[in-house]
Amino acid sequence: MHLKRHYKDLMITAGLTAVIGEIYFYPFGTAFRFTAGVIAISFMMLYFMKIPEMVLIPFAGAATVVFRIFLSMGIQQKLFAEAFSLHYPAFFFYLSYAAFLKLGRIRELLDSPVNFISVMTLSDMGANFIELYIRHELNLLYFQGIFTSILGVGLIRSIITFSLYWLMERYRLLIVSEEHQKRYAELLEFVSELKSELLYIKKTTGDLEYAMKEGYEIYRSINPGLSEDDIIKLKKKALNLAKDIHEIKKDYLRIVSGVRELLPEEIQEGMRISTIVAIIKSNTERWMKNSGKESELKTYIVGDLLVKNYFSIFSIINNLVSNALDAIDDKNGYIEIQAIVDEGYIYIIVADNGKGIDERDMPYIFEPGFSTKFNEDGSISTGLGLTHVKNLVEDIGGEILVKSKKGKGTKFEIKLPLNENFVIDLEVYD
Repeated sequence: MHLKRHYKDLMITAGLTAVIGEIYFYPFGTAFRFTAGVIAISFMMLYFMKIPEMVLIPFAGAATVVFRIFLSMGIQQKLFAEAFSLHYPAFFFYLSYAAFLKLGRIRELLDSPVNFISVMTLSDMGANFIELYIRHELNLLYFQGIFTSILGVGLIRSIITFSLYWLMERYRLLIVSEEHQKRYAELLEFVSELKSELLYIKKTTGDLEYAMKEGYEIYRSINPGLSEDDIIKLKKKALNLAKDIHEIKKDYLRIVSGVRELLPEEIQEGMRISTIVAIIKSNTERWMKNSGKESELKTYIVGDLLVKNYFSIFSIINNLVSNALDAIDDKNGYIEIQAIVDEGYIYIIVADNGKGIDERDMPYIFEPGFSTKFNEDGSISTGLGLTHVKNLVEDIGGEILVKSKKGKGTKFEIKLPLNENFVIDLEVYD
């Protein structure tokens, strides 16, 4: 092990142990003391797992002795020899404590609290007896009088150490869980957008197929009244057009095939609608917090169910929520997501109290490229979000309606049939 890599960790542990070690009491009226520094070094030994016990603990013990000697010389005005004689036995406590812990394989017992506390308590007791022996304070009669105190202190320090480690692990797991949820939400959002792009590639392939047929029809139905040279030229152009479009179509099909292989297939059991809404809610609230938006996001679900094609549903709701975020004010805004299962249909509603849609713009909001929003660089937005939504809804066999009032807000209502894309979960269906 290269100790240079752990120099800072060693110094932090030594300093912390020495300082916390000044919380102490004298149990037997002698120079022997019980200190909280043992709890500190025990916890740091578990925190810095890569540093061997036989390096970390004796190093901290040596630093503690040096610190005590300087305090005795500076505050109590003791001579170096007197201060050294008073405090050096404490180093042998830390040295033997490290040896006992290593012998008991303490780091391998973290999954067994009883064994962990037992080994640490016995190690604490053994190290205390060795220090007492070096101080010439240990004999049989004295041993009987102090045994209970040493056992009790060792047990308490062991329980506190394990409790601190347990709290640290619970906190770490909580952070990891939140990070995993964040990454999963981001990944799901990315995949849903990718699948939306895949839908457009498929639709473009169909358009190209139609254009190819049109080009070929032009080739077949050239006006006989044209001159022979013109006819030849037009035929060549039309034929070349058909060939070019056919090549583009093949390229698009290759893209579709490659993207499909990269995407995970929807698992058979799918994802609950409540889970989809919860992920979007969590992701949106995190975005609002980072962006300084002080808006409220509400959710309301009646009749949970499983969604097979959940990427499409995720993309539909996510796009509508994104549009709502752009429409509302920073402070008094709210967004509400509803998912209601009723009589063979699921109704998805996304409403906000934003600036609303101008009445004259309503007929065009689902048209590709139509947008009233501008990007940060001043360029107009692509205007594909609502087009995505409409295409996804229609692909599932549903319909979408929008109600809006300028300055009051907007409500999108989506009605989807409970076809093969959905499975009613009878356990939670109300």
